[in-house]
Amino acid sequence: MHLPRHRPRYAAVLVVAALALTGCSAGHDTDRASSSASSGTPPTAHASPSVAAAAAGPQPRPTGIDNWPTYPAAKQDVPTDVKSAVMAKGYTGQSFLKGLAADWHITLRKRQKLTFSEPAWQVGGEAHPTKDSEFEVAAIWDLSGDLRQFYCSATANAPRYEEFLRACVGLDHPGSDAKAAAAWLDGVKPQVDKAFAREKVPITSPLLRSGNTATYLRKGAYSPSGTCQLEIFGTSDAKN
Repeated sequence: MHLPRHRPRYAAVLVVAALALTGCSAGHDTDRASSSASSGTPPTAHASPSVAAAAAGPQPRPTGIDNWPTYPAAKQDVPTDVKSAVMAKGYTGQSFLKGLAADWHITLRKRQKLTFSEPAWQVGGEAHPTKDSEFEVAAIWDLSGDLRQFYCSATANAPRYEEFLRACVGLDHPGSDAKAAAAWLDGVKPQVDKAFAREKVPITSPLLRSGNTATYLRKGAYSPSGTCQLEIFGTSDAKN
């Protein structure tokens, strides 16, 4: 039987910096967060607070980046109002983006202007290492050309997909530390994988804070094999 291949379009994920980051990705959630509650099956003893809360009924979601969970979390525990800012004045990330695209044979599309509540520039592209696998990359800049958000995704059946994510997390923004970022990814990915396999809902990692940026990893059933989404975004407050 032919399964439709998910294509997590960058335009849908990185709509515009003025919108909440978590809201941008929420459109992809074929979310089964309440499945345990609706089926009458109690959450497991190892379930995250998100799944335990789902069994107890709707709960208000947290707000603000400082309330980002410190554990692999389902959607209802991730703040709703986290917005991106410029990573650093004068930093475009263009060289990194072009190098990454060349290394992974990603065809970048023509830059487009977003005209939502806060106009911005965006570009994205994709590659298909095999027939049913995909790498994707996207970026959003403010109108002056400063980078606000950088996004990568990979289907879990793509060859070397973990290496691709490791390359993405090495974005060379001011204050970045590629080795520390790679170590963070190596640490959180098994945790996210385990929580996703257990809870069967999209799972978001704790944040990596570096300079004026924050990074998270999300995994969901956006393709038959599962899709990992990595986003780096500018924040209004600096963390070292």
